[in-house]
Amino acid sequence: MSKAQFNRIPVFLMVAMLALAGCNSMNIGGSSGSSGGSSGGPPPQISGVALPEGYSLDADRTIILGEGDRWIGRLSYSVSSSADSMFDFIRSQMSNYGWKEVAVVRAETSQLTYLSGDADRVASILITRSTLYGSKVDMTVSPSSGSGTISSGRAPAARR
Repeated sequence: MSKAQFNRIPVFLMVAMLALAGCNSMNIGGSSGSSGGSSGGPPPQISGVALPEGYSLDADRTIILGEGDRWIGRLSYSVSSSADSMFDFIRSQMSNYGWKEVAVVRAETSQLTYLSGDADRVASILITRSTLYGSKVDMTVSPSSGSGTISSGRAPAARR
């Protein structure tokens, strides 16, 4: 290895380390918490749903399409609150964002289902107890089959 090539290695390593450090500080929640999650505010592209203070976003399980209050996808997060507290929080707050309760099941794994005010989206929320403390929440928001934006899964009738 020549001296000129040897001198380029530290510069290359420094650039690579800075690039990796920049990637490490980015996350969906817009803050740099130690768990890679949000420190209480919704991810920048999410609004229109009840999210508790201090939740920790699970970026590996979260996938969001769209933005604002028109997003669809899965939002996964954990909180230090009990599953029962989360159930009560979501049930009391979703109507403040224009969601209408369709069905609720309070159990070991609780499920809440909501329909958006204009009936074009459905929110299905699963709440499970965490192993040590707190709870985990999976909120899936998808187009409503009644909105005409997704297929019913049936083939169209044949024309004669």
